[in-house]
Amino acid sequence: MDDAPPDYLATRRDQQHLPYNAPSDAECPIASDHVLIQRWLAEKSANTQSAYARDIEQFLNVVDLPLRYITLGHLQEYRAHLADQDYAPSSRKRKLSAVKSLFTFGTTLRYFAHNVGAALSTPAVRNDRAQRILSEADLWAILRDETNLRNHVLLRMFYASGGRVSDLVGLRWADLKNRPDLKGPDGQPGGQVTFFGKGKKTRAVTLYSKVWALIRRLKTEEVAAGHGDPEDPVFRSQKGGALSRTQIWRVVKQAAIRASVKQTQQTDASGAVKRDEDGAPIMTSKVSPHWFRHAHASHALQKGADLELVRETLGHENIETTKTYLHAQPGKSSSYYVDEAPDFNG
Repeated sequence: MDDAPPDYLATRRDQQHLPYNAPSDAECPIASDHVLIQRWLAEKSANTQSAYARDIEQFLNVVDLPLRYITLGHLQEYRAHLADQDYAPSSRKRKLSAVKSLFTFGTTLRYFAHNVGAALSTPAVRNDRAQRILSEADLWAILRDETNLRNHVLLRMFYASGGRVSDLVGLRWADLKNRPDLKGPDGQPGGQVTFFGKGKKTRAVTLYSKVWALIRRLKTEEVAAGHGDPEDPVFRSQKGGALSRTQIWRVVKQAAIRASVKQTQQTDASGAVKRDEDGAPIMTSKVSPHWFRHAHASHALQKGADLELVRETLGHENIETTKTYLHAQPGKSSSYYVDEAPDFNG
């Protein structure tokens, strides 16, 4: 409580004078703040759960009130507190969005009579997405220099499908199937991948001939090595299981470093530049798996893909723009427009 503004401490002492934000009919099945938070977190992905849990813990430590006694004024003071602590706008936005999400969830379940977070605005964050979109030249360089077939297919899959790490990390051969009815720009047949990723939602994306030919080549090599059964991972580690999220990130990062794309200096936890034994800065790359997703969207739109088609292919959840996910047997995806990458030379 040392970092709490004085107003919060006074409010805590005068709790009995605060409005009590609970429905008068008391029909909510949630028994306590703790249960509400656990129910709310259970609806989030694993990564989001850990981040939101920390954000809510920080919020409650500062406000120091039961949730039903918190008002819009408290939320506004907490927003000012975050600004005073010099958090970056993006961090403040995330922390406040977590709080708003919790109050929305609780109001939906009738734990609260009113959603006190609905009127709370969050800081505007500069959109720097343009800085995280790979040019075609950079993308081709990354693909060209990755000669390991498994890793090359992984990179190509990220780009061709616009998939997230959560989509690819658990991908099985059963999730892939031939689609001879789909013809790519070269007239050759393609296939289809079904993702079960973010938000526990399923979406199918069609893949065209160039990337599909590489996937079939990888399958042939996996079968020859005694793998490749329907439940086996597509991207298999040396130990036989699926590549982990960390391993997938490492494959992407190493490929980008190898191609000298979006280089930057490595830093330690304190922000100091890491140096080798000769004192030279150790270089890394800013590129992450999500950059391939951005590249897919940008390149497809530049080449004439319909905006709604791209959004459906990527599985965006923006309620104003995304109307449906692809059906189990989609006819076409925006992958069609990004299939002319250079041939694999490994």
